Amino acid sequence: MVKRRTLTQAKVLATANQLIETKGITGLTIRDLALVLDVRPQSIYNYVDSLSDLLDQVGLQFVQTVKDQLTEKIADVTGDDALMAFAQEFRSACLNHRGLAPVLLDLNDNLKIPRTRAAMVNLYQAMFTPLQLNDAARVENTLYRSTLFGFIIQEIGGFFTMSKAELDSRFTKTMQLAIDQTHLPAEK
Repeated sequence: MVKRRTLTQAKVLATANQLIETKGITGLTIRDLALVLDVRPQSIYNYVDSLSDLLDQVGLQFVQTVKDQLTEKIADVTGDDALMAFAQEFRSACLNHRGLAPVLLDLNDNLKIPRTRAAMVNLYQAMFTPLQLNDAARVENTLYRSTLFGFIIQEIGGFFTMSKAELDSRFTKTMQLAIDQTHLPAEK
């Protein structure tokens, strides 16, 4: 057994993150986490209040990481290039962390992660507003977001039966169609 003093919140969250990547977010249990950490399940509760709290803490870390990556990726680009860069980076985050992708794609309360949900809403508002994709006025903005989320959900769900190169090309073409629709009509 690991002595309690060697167990830290960072270690608990990192191990939970690893388990989520292999078992999925709904496959994580306190018992499995304790087994991997070689501690009693009760020891985990020194760092989290519940399984939902654990998922919320892991989710918050993930959202912050994605936010930092997105911010860096679109910092020096504007217009259509920013929209495509956002889409590519968001897709990459979901594909590289399939176990945590539901945190980014599923904003309902099934996971009981209210702080992560609030952080995601804030992330989307922070990212979409400068890209002029907020909900304020235009249906085209919803088209872009729906296209992005829908494509990724289908991809993670295994709905496509093409090579990675073909899938990458399909994603880029699909997002370009959505981006083309986000342009404001020319003033008369």
